[in-house]
Amino acid sequence: MKNKIITVFAIAAASVFLVNLLCLFKPFWLPFERRVYDIKYRLNISHEKCEEIVVVAIDEKSLLKLGRYQNWQRLYFAKVIDYLNNARVIGLDILFAEPDTLSLELRRYFTKPSYDSLLEAAIKENGRVVLVSSFEKPPIYTRFNRIGLGKVFADDDGVIRRGFSELFGKQTFAAEVAAFLNKRPLQNDFLIYFLDRSSFRRISFSDVYFRRVPQEFFNDKIILIGGTASGLFDYHAVPFTRKLAGVLVQANLINNFINNLKIDEIPYSFAIILILILSIIFAFLILYRHTHIYLITIIVIYLIFIILSFFLFSLRIELGIIRPTYILVCTVVIALIHRYRFEEKEKKKIKQIFSRYYSRELVEKVTAAPPKLGGEKVDCTILFADIRNFTPYAEKTAPEDVGMKLNRFLDEMVKSTFEYQGRVDKFIGDCIMAVFGSPVRVRNHAVNACYAALDMVAKAEKLGFRIGVGINSGEVISGNFGSPMRMEYTVIGDAVNLASRLEGVTKKFDCSIVVGAATYKMVMADPVPELEFRELGEVKVKGKEETIKVYSLSRRGAH
Repeated sequence: MKNKIITVFAIAAASVFLVNLLCLFKPFWLPFERRVYDIKYRLNISHEKCEEIVVVAIDEKSLLKLGRYQNWQRLYFAKVIDYLNNARVIGLDILFAEPDTLSLELRRYFTKPSYDSLLEAAIKENGRVVLVSSFEKPPIYTRFNRIGLGKVFADDDGVIRRGFSELFGKQTFAAEVAAFLNKRPLQNDFLIYFLDRSSFRRISFSDVYFRRVPQEFFNDKIILIGGTASGLFDYHAVPFTRKLAGVLVQANLINNFINNLKIDEIPYSFAIILILILSIIFAFLILYRHTHIYLITIIVIYLIFIILSFFLFSLRIELGIIRPTYILVCTVVIALIHRYRFEEKEKKKIKQIFSRYYSRELVEKVTAAPPKLGGEKVDCTILFADIRNFTPYAEKTAPEDVGMKLNRFLDEMVKSTFEYQGRVDKFIGDCIMAVFGSPVRVRNHAVNACYAALDMVAKAEKLGFRIGVGINSGEVISGNFGSPMRMEYTVIGDAVNLASRLEGVTKKFDCSIVVGAATYKMVMADPVPELEFRELGEVKVKGKEETIKVYSLSRRGAH
């Protein structure tokens, strides 16, 4: 048992170590993990409404009403900011990196008012405006407003999954909006909890500019102004879609910051403990259980693990499945290789042991369902067959003739044993011991032993010998016994000793076959017309305090 535990733990530990070593090479697992993560999002994307945040969208309608975006005057933004004077905070996801100017050709004909000063005045008047900046340049407006980095980082496959409150020591745009509301992010680097694009109320910029929306609607709201028109090219890939407007990405980040939302990641160290436990279970099942049992169990456990991962994601908890899957597959492969090598070694050992006792066909049955060589309790029938008066015969006959005739006799006895699915346990001089029902299970091993005994008696008579046969049934211990120098697969127990004593009883009653009560009861439970039993009475045998009832056996009609 100790060796089994060590083997199971060694296989599980080796699998965990090997896969973690391979996973140092991120392309081996990370791209696949990200794809599974995106599938989880598509299945679990939330459509809950976020009433706090309103997106004022520079959409196709706005471009149609106000003209090309590149020609927009900053007065448009000034007017919108003035109209939104009761909002909690206004975030402009628009980079104003250069002053607002006319082209050289238009300057010949038009005198342009200072739209930058108008916009700056509107920002000052409102006092609750946050603008985006870039790494290269801050916006030209910085005196009366906050600024934050508008950059969002995508993974190397181009998909935005992670959010940041700081980048290279600078506050991000979304974190700056949250800070204005006295909301501090719980951590800098996190998995974004996205809401569907329909979760945020969107109002066309032109509708706000032309004051078609009641001003009261924006009271105490977080307003984000940004582009959603496809011509503005401000779109990003996120887990549940490959085209989400940048302003909606920022809206999701702000929602995460102000409501302390995120996807919690289960530390990989905890996942390793879980997977190690599963690996130990898998290794044990594969090594020490039948194929159909471990296959079904492993499939069920793995499906439960996958379902658990998806269920946890619906609770905003991420449990990765690719590395754990690799570990489980590795465990299965290593365990199967070990089992195959171990089983082949065991089968070879069993074949070597049982080829001396069984016919080739029965040896194949034994190797298909190997017995426990260490010992197990079995119910079987034991037969002892001994030549009568063999010693006087051997003394009067030439040794060569004795050897030749004895070998011929034993060969016929072996054939009778094999014919009725028995096992030759051992030869004891001119006596043969045979076992029926172990290790190959036989439905009615007592009947088979009786038929084999009748066949042995008939063959012995043809060879000029008279034999005595003792048969008894019962529970014995079957296993490989002996010393490391010489082992022997045999059966031991009271039922074996009694069978040996019954062989000697044949002389007392002057009959060829004596059967014990246990064997008689087994045969008579489903009587065979061809077998005829006759009660001999009760006898006392060596090793038994009480007397036992015995029977003689003959073939019906043969006298």
